[in-house]
Amino acid sequence: MNMTKPQPDRAQILWDLGVPAFQPQPVPDVTEYDVAIIGAGFSGLTCALELAKRGASVLVLEQGTIGHGASGRNGGMVGPSFHKLGMTGLTKQYGEDKARDIMQAGMAALDHFEAFVEAEGIDCALSMQGRFRGARSAADLASMEAECKRLNAEVGLPYRMVSRAEVGGFISSDAYVGGVYYPRDGGVHPKRLVNALAARAEARGAHLRDQTPVSRIVRDGSGFRLEAGEKSFAAKQVVMATNGYSDARTPGLNARLIPINVTVAATRDLGENRIRSMSPQGAMHGETGRVFLWYRPSPDGRRFIFGGRICREGLAMPARRAKVAAMVERIFPELEAEDYEHIWHGKIAYSLDHAPHIGQIDGVWYLGGYCGSGVTRSVYFASKLARKILGQAGGETPFDDLPFAKVPFRPFAPLGVMGMTRYYRWLDQRDMARGTK
Repeated sequence: MNMTKPQPDRAQILWDLGVPAFQPQPVPDVTEYDVAIIGAGFSGLTCALELAKRGASVLVLEQGTIGHGASGRNGGMVGPSFHKLGMTGLTKQYGEDKARDIMQAGMAALDHFEAFVEAEGIDCALSMQGRFRGARSAADLASMEAECKRLNAEVGLPYRMVSRAEVGGFISSDAYVGGVYYPRDGGVHPKRLVNALAARAEARGAHLRDQTPVSRIVRDGSGFRLEAGEKSFAAKQVVMATNGYSDARTPGLNARLIPINVTVAATRDLGENRIRSMSPQGAMHGETGRVFLWYRPSPDGRRFIFGGRICREGLAMPARRAKVAAMVERIFPELEAEDYEHIWHGKIAYSLDHAPHIGQIDGVWYLGGYCGSGVTRSVYFASKLARKILGQAGGETPFDDLPFAKVPFRPFAPLGVMGMTRYYRWLDQRDMARGTK
């Protein structure tokens, strides 16, 4: 048994180590703006930056610290972020041309993200070392190969099929019968990214106010008035960029998105040699299954980070460690509960059609519903939205005309998610017991 003990029980986020929360500059007592943005995550900050670069006066209001939601808590994995339904499912729903456009937007979002990071000179540990997705069964492997072939033909997705004999070149695990390697995937340090976005938005003139929750948005003539505690701000246009942290104060998004709690865990410092032995390519990782894990080496190559629907937030730290260890055991049985030093939680947001959305609801702009793949999508969508707001060319996306349906019985959606997660986990266990997974 490994007797090296982690730090005392805590829920500290790994990304916070050595990267303090962004401290906004004091702002002048301005109460009127061209655009007010609610939410200081990737979406809100990128939109603020792009609007400010084009001469708009911008106010960003954040109820917590800058990037305190999913933008500062995610796993930092980037890629094309394809639609969950795949080409086959999308074609059945929207037709071949629309399906191709939606999937092509995933490639465009990644291209845009890489170019954006380079153009802005952002140091966020962006490294495109690829992603290995493991197949739990031969049927999963065949399905992935068929989808990859179609995506390669339709939108140019590069990929490489990995046989069972080759799996060890990507991961030191017997959990998979094979898999796919995607070279156009990679990783970032999300806290460094969100801080850089905030700094650049401020440098362009945007005003950032943290610890300023918006309590109400009301129409005020041709514009809007936002009430935030004792303060009140007027804006010609408003953007909801709250995603999984939407609530009754942003009813347009809250009624249409399902928040899902996700657990993220990071090991103690295992050393570069051990991490390299576990992940020889240093790649991002994913897998098939209804309830699955994603995982990756940390940017410094000394820890492993795991994420998924693992446990609820209210558990004591020892119980959380045990839950994480039980979930990871089939992949890395050598890792024990004591190996997990940091375990935290965050909220992602799903839409009913598993697609991100962008547009207006009752005159208020919105973007979100990234369905767990929000790093590249958020920057891409926010850049598009800035152009839409200003009426400039280049703001069009294949998602503009997708219906954005309300979630039936929305107050009970989190309970429904918990029930479905348990059911999906049972189905996975059943299939594995039958030998089909």
